[in-house]
Amino acid sequence: MASQKNFQQPQSDKARRNNAMRQARVNKQDRAASETRSEAYRRREDGVVRKPRGLSMYQFKVTGLVFVILGTLNTALIMPHLDTKNMSDLTISVILDFVSWFAIPLYAWAVLMGVHHSAHLGRYLARVVLLAALSEVPYDMATTQKFLDWNNNNPVWAVAICIVVLTVMRAVEVNPVRDSYSGPLYHLAPAEANVVRAVVILAAALWMFFGHFGMRLGMMNEGLVLLMFVVVFELLHRHENTMTYTAAMLGAFMGLTPGLGMAVVHYHNDQLGYRSPVTKYLFYVLYWAQLAILGAGAMLA
Repeated sequence: MASQKNFQQPQSDKARRNNAMRQARVNKQDRAASETRSEAYRRREDGVVRKPRGLSMYQFKVTGLVFVILGTLNTALIMPHLDTKNMSDLTISVILDFVSWFAIPLYAWAVLMGVHHSAHLGRYLARVVLLAALSEVPYDMATTQKFLDWNNNNPVWAVAICIVVLTVMRAVEVNPVRDSYSGPLYHLAPAEANVVRAVVILAAALWMFFGHFGMRLGMMNEGLVLLMFVVVFELLHRHENTMTYTAAMLGAFMGLTPGLGMAVVHYHNDQLGYRSPVTKYLFYVLYWAQLAILGAGAMLA
């Protein structure tokens, strides 16, 4: 009997260990199911739960939208009635426009994350194209006080072009990153992939230049600068510091404030920052609404 008891004891210990491991897996699955990307906390060995440092995508978009509204406010209500002899008014107008350029690297990073993590890349592109089409008239009203001005097209078209460029760059990536990218993949030799990338980037740059997407003060082509940031982010996002310094230096040559905006991008934490999927559509509506309201004000003023 004693030998039988000694034989059964290890079986009981093993069963308890299996039950404990099974329960741990269940608890882990329950936590994963109850947490969204915006609730991805960092856990320390002492068990303290802390939110990740840095700015979430929600905070990026809110900050970028504020800068965009400042720029729209300037072109819609201040610049049309600007007295060039009044240096204080002229200074305020120029500062508002310069500050609005902070939004360019923020939205460039948002576009990059959208392409990398969108579950339906085609739908993402379709939403942006639809927003661009709906925003064209309000944008022209707010910027040039015309119902349609082909000399200055709204920068959302540039976002759509950047999505296409990123998709092609990811499709021919030799060593793709592991994320939620849902676009096509083509296995090309490194030399062929580099040629495809170069051709697509050059074509997009020419389209941005001649398309006048988001022209500011007659000298800042927001679409071209957005493309520049997107390409740098895609090529160097595996090397955070190199990416930040490179983009900051290039941005400094394109009006200073886009380069300063990289200080904000550097503090990204790659979290959504919101739970409801409705929130992402809200930013589309808010962008169109601020153009429509300020554009109407510009036409009536």
